Amino acid sequence: MTGADLLLSALKQKGVSHLFGLCGDHVNPLFVAARRHGIGIVDVRHEAAAVHMADGWARVTGSPGVSVVTGGPGHTNSLTGVATAAAAGSPVIAISGSYEVSQQGRLAFQELDQVALMRPVTKSASLVTEAARLPEIVAAAFREALAGRPGPVHLSIPLSVLSREVEAPPPPGETPPPVPPHPDPTAIREVVERLAAAERPACVVGSGGFWARAGDALTRFAETTRTPCFTIDLARGLLSDEHPLCFGYADPVLNETARALKSADLILLVGKRLDFRLKFGGPEVFDPEAVVVQIDIDPAEIGRNRPIQVPLVADAAAALEALTAEAARRGGWPARPWLEQLRRQQKAWRESWATGEASEEVPLHPLRLCREVRALLPEDGVVVMDGGDFPQWPRMTLPARRPGHWIRLGGLGTVGAALPLGLAAKLAHPEAPVFIFMGDGGMGFYGFELHTAVRLGLSAVIIVGNDQGWGMEREIQGALYGREQIAGCELGLVRYDEIMRALGGHGEFVERPADLRPALTRALHSGKPAVVNVLVRKGTVSPLTAASIAAKRSSQ
Repeated sequence: MTGADLLLSALKQKGVSHLFGLCGDHVNPLFVAARRHGIGIVDVRHEAAAVHMADGWARVTGSPGVSVVTGGPGHTNSLTGVATAAAAGSPVIAISGSYEVSQQGRLAFQELDQVALMRPVTKSASLVTEAARLPEIVAAAFREALAGRPGPVHLSIPLSVLSREVEAPPPPGETPPPVPPHPDPTAIREVVERLAAAERPACVVGSGGFWARAGDALTRFAETTRTPCFTIDLARGLLSDEHPLCFGYADPVLNETARALKSADLILLVGKRLDFRLKFGGPEVFDPEAVVVQIDIDPAEIGRNRPIQVPLVADAAAALEALTAEAARRGGWPARPWLEQLRRQQKAWRESWATGEASEEVPLHPLRLCREVRALLPEDGVVVMDGGDFPQWPRMTLPARRPGHWIRLGGLGTVGAALPLGLAAKLAHPEAPVFIFMGDGGMGFYGFELHTAVRLGLSAVIIVGNDQGWGMEREIQGALYGREQIAGCELGLVRYDEIMRALGGHGEFVERPADLRPALTRALHSGKPAVVNVLVRKGTVSPLTAASIAAKRSSQ
């Protein structure tokens, strides 16, 4: 066997069905041998897109995605994808080819310290020098990627290691997955007592709930204790937004109902870090006097940015199950008046969209577009949203109904990455409609992955909200420096629909509200990857952009 054979056999043993990559001299042995091992190659047009697709696969399926790129510039191109996965806590095995280390220091072709570049954005990064150890190294990479808070792991592998013929070692024994950490029973009893005494409790669930597959446990906990819940990050859809105890996105900027968290007297954080999205747990989002219970599998996260009254280092599902069992033993969980207050706020918030949703203005109001998509979005539909101004509207208004079916960029905010993330979602869910929301600016980063979609038959619907420029930056510059000072924000009209048709896909161009539903329907039923290029009104500022402007003004 060659090193490539050993690597592919080890990956297949881990359940890997696809490699996301771009060919190159350093990794050709892997590409050539993959079919023989029954592993598909998803070949892209840019190395960062390869990692974004592996990341998207992980976020949608809950299993690690594997990227393979060549060394040198292929490796450096992939760095943004790896950093994006790290910020999202997504388990990616990022494999790069490498120059021949025996030539190190001699000005070898594409000589680069690849491992040093990867260390800051991975859980671990290493250079593989022994082909026979590849099965052991792959097993360790998967353990590390999934341990605690998930994240990417990098392997640099020289061509000589992949090409080297070795005696096939005996298959490594399988180590059973470790039992996730369970919470301290005393702490569980304390949480339940504090919860019972609270008048305005709220549960905020983050990505740790997704990786723990805690959906059923969360549902039982919410229904037993009658606790209102908000979800964020990869936990979106873990408890459906349509469940009577779910109040949607735990982002006060894009969900006015979540502003009620400031009135909560007890906050139960489940697998959610106190990051910038929650204003670091500060008074803008949480009452400084509120009791905060934090459940996290990573001890280093407990108490970051804010004192925690009851810390629990535990797997999210195990903690929720223990809380539910203790709450059921205690009994007596009537609905609080707080629930009705939240429902009134939620109703008022949704009703505030009505004018924009009914708008007949030309170019379109983004809320009108969102209304039309929502009408076509089935239970199993997948929505993937990019950065910039336009995608904030679907992020604000489209429901999350299932885990892994409502995807955002994550903490790094890598504009453009939604396209490869969404194509990976379509690969994982070929029968489900997948809607990818992009601004016309974001389309410029990985736009040629439209060609990847056509070649691989990934019939996602890419909706481009086209305001002919960098909408968020245009509004921020105009607000802070004056409209006459705006620079570098105008793009002009780009017909992405015609580009899609030229590549062999389906394209629609929409200028009027009445034409939008028919265009979306044709795109959905075309059987091809489709771009629906929609002219949207300039200057219709999303709540996120408005909040950003307000924050920048206050700091001036």
